[in-house]
Amino acid sequence: MSLNEHLARPDPELGPLLAQLGPPAPDTDDVLVLREQFEVAGLLHQAEWEDRAPAASTHSVHEHDVRVEVEDGGEGGVVVVRCYAPASGGPFPLLVWYHGGGLVAGSIDLDDSYLRSLCVDLQLAIVNVGYRLAPEHVFPTGFNDAYSGLKWTATHAPLLNASLSHGFIVGGTSAGATLAASVALRARDDAFFAPGCGRAITGQLLQTPQVVHPEAEVERYASELRSMQEQADEPFLTARKIRAFARALCAPPNNPRVSPLLAPSHARLPRAVVQVFGLDPLRDEGLLYARVLRDAGVEVRTNVYPGCPHTFNMVFPETLVAQKVDRELREGVRWLLETQTSAGTSSCVLN
Repeated sequence: MSLNEHLARPDPELGPLLAQLGPPAPDTDDVLVLREQFEVAGLLHQAEWEDRAPAASTHSVHEHDVRVEVEDGGEGGVVVVRCYAPASGGPFPLLVWYHGGGLVAGSIDLDDSYLRSLCVDLQLAIVNVGYRLAPEHVFPTGFNDAYSGLKWTATHAPLLNASLSHGFIVGGTSAGATLAASVALRARDDAFFAPGCGRAITGQLLQTPQVVHPEAEVERYASELRSMQEQADEPFLTARKIRAFARALCAPPNNPRVSPLLAPSHARLPRAVVQVFGLDPLRDEGLLYARVLRDAGVEVRTNVYPGCPHTFNMVFPETLVAQKVDRELREGVRWLLETQTSAGTSSCVLN
């Protein structure tokens, strides 16, 4: 049993709700079937936040085409970014957002109303990147899409009524958090984003991140990565699904773009907020990545939600613990945007 196993005891509020769930869908490795299953939960998430979306008069929304820079055999082409900004004031800090879905499902519509809420509440400009999905578009296409969206954002801040000097954050949920961690690493080593150029990323917002490919070589972390086995069959995301998504992506398992945990160094990365759910196969990855970042001198705020399954807040948004996840995500953004910080500090909150 791992040191984190106690975090898997079902949350008292969620336990009865999880017990009422119908039988799980039949096991399958067909990612197109898994995509359809994800879309059902996604529709619930969209409908919930559509009811809470701010008035149209409070913010603007525009879409732009972004040409993708091809690297390492990826596909060329164009992706869409959807941009949100408060209706008045500015310039605003910037968040580049990547949706979840295992890199095989989801779209920029998934978090649309939620991002509108963040935009108005936090007075934040947001760019929602519509990266392409596997298996139709295998590695590294989606990662190049994500990075091209980031570079486009960095060069178009005035168009978005934003200023990078006010804060420049990357973020996402699940696979979107994988992309956020990946682009943060890549940008750190790219002269285009060097601090002296005024385009450096200043924060990472990582909600339930997957930071290591399920087939990667992780022997040195074996004692810390037990949740893929111990929580293999939990609601909403199973270890089998994670492996099916990974096969569809066709990525080299040890490549830091799909396994940010295995990057040679995590020094000089921007401060990070990491949200971890306790009843999640990805739980230990999130906790370990937060620890590795701290060990490298990165400021980290870690929020842990015991007894909560992966993306449960999409299915049970009315619960108190889901509301806490949302509230602390917003608090995390505010923390990432603080300018007066003391390097090397960290905090861990067990909720």
